[in-house]
Amino acid sequence: MEIGPINSVGASAQLSNITPSANNDVPVRQMVAAVREINKAELMGQNRELNFTRDPQTRQPVIQILDQSTGDVIDQLPPESLLLLAQQLK
Repeated sequence: MEIGPINSVGASAQLSNITPSANNDVPVRQMVAAVREINKAELMGQNRELNFTRDPQTRQPVIQILDQSTGDVIDQLPPESLLLLAQQLK
């Protein structure tokens, strides 16, 4: 599940991707709502957005700070190295 940007730049194209389905639990819905509010308020700064996804291999939640102009990942929690470690431990 990928949560796209919620701002004036990407709102119309990404809205269908950000609505959690009925089978998702409450914490995921709360995370989606929080990401929306943070991006709407531009709390990450100009040309930055918060992105919530799930790692496809481990299904762990991943939070990224993205540069809107380039799409580059500025920071990520958990780091990619921890996701790889979690995948190897499965």
